[in-house]
Amino acid sequence: MNKKTKGAIAAGAAAVLLAGGAGTMAAWTSSQSVTGGDIKSGHLTVTQKSGTTAGWSWSTPGKSGTFNPASETLVPGDSVTYTGTYVLGIKGTNLKADLTVGTLDGGALPAGLSFSTSGSSSSLTDLNESNNGNEVTVTGTLTFAGTATGSMDQTVDISDVAVTLKQTAPAAATP
Repeated sequence: MNKKTKGAIAAGAAAVLLAGGAGTMAAWTSSQSVTGGDIKSGHLTVTQKSGTTAGWSWSTPGKSGTFNPASETLVPGDSVTYTGTYVLGIKGTNLKADLTVGTLDGGALPAGLSFSTSGSSSSLTDLNESNNGNEVTVTGTLTFAGTATGSMDQTVDISDVAVTLKQTAPAAATP
């Protein structure tokens, strides 16, 4: 081979090597962490106040003291009242909630019995983080009408009454 041919082959090989190395260039990257720290979630709770006893008491005229549903019975003309103190736990920047006191299912009550909540605690609305730690006294009265007939030996489940704190805003996301 002559010198010109050898030189051309060497130049071609060098060009191939240089072209092949073009694909191995390093790619650059850069990143930055998002600022703000930890994100915390809030809470929504309603609990009976520590050191208090919730329960039923007689509200029939002429009768006083604690009403014990396990051992005492009601007759037409009687009424008993539930009283309990609850503490609200509302923590969330945009959180709003309503507090409601449930009622006994009217369809399940024997004839002549009615249940009603009373006072401002029966329905509190638009509660927010500023209400965190507030105490609410819940009252409800079960009344047996004096004219009731046909409701002897009936049983009423009074555990159906619930004190509920329910989120109203922001609206819960739907899946």
